[in-house]
Amino acid sequence: MQSTNRTCRGCSEEFAVSEKQMERLLASAAFAPELRVDVEAYEARLQACKACPKFQGGTTCMLCGCLVPVIAHLKSKNCPYPGGGRWAVQA
Repeated sequence: MQSTNRTCRGCSEEFAVSEKQMERLLASAAFAPELRVDVEAYEARLQACKACPKFQGGTTCMLCGCLVPVIAHLKSKNCPYPGGGRWAVQA
């Protein structure tokens, strides 16, 4: 049995989401331009997540399980970090 420090099954290399899969998600109607934050807000969200102790493997939020590089695009989403989150919902 292989030893690992990973905390969830979805974070193992075997279950990693590829860049191609993320691009396919972002091309769907659920991520239409009018539903997305602007580039500056997106980059700020990514930076906030990268500094978070719950950010795992460069892609995953360990609080909600989302793929941060995908979900951070959406205006309707917010950070689940306790105490108000690290980024806010955008109108």
